[in-house]
Amino acid sequence: MNSSSCVATTLSPSQRQELALQVLTKTEPVTSLAKEHQVSRKFLYQQSKKANDALEEAFSTSKNDDDVLFHLPITKAWLFQLILALVLICHSSFRGVVELLRDLLGDNYNRLFPAFGEAVETP
Repeated sequence: MNSSSCVATTLSPSQRQELALQVLTKTEPVTSLAKEHQVSRKFLYQQSKKANDALEEAFSTSKNDDDVLFHLPITKAWLFQLILALVLICHSSFRGVVELLRDLLGDNYNRLFPAFGEAVETP
């Protein structure tokens, strides 16, 4: 069994993946695969469990829609790009952009963009 361990440690990730797929698809009995590749059945079952867990995770739906997907650092430059994109790509109105920023930033948008406050106040 010692030689089986050595062979198993020399397998590349792609070879391990291929063996796991063969176990999962049941193309050959596990015993035959183990003999053919000189690894233990336990090793093959471990690899197939890893592959199965990865498949389960890839196709599972999130239990909670409120899970944080990613963190986005918001800088003044990023906000300027957002404003340009909203106006030039989405054809948003100036009033719509100001309203969005007011909703997202609260009253902080006046400190970041003093021109917005002046433009909105003027008739």
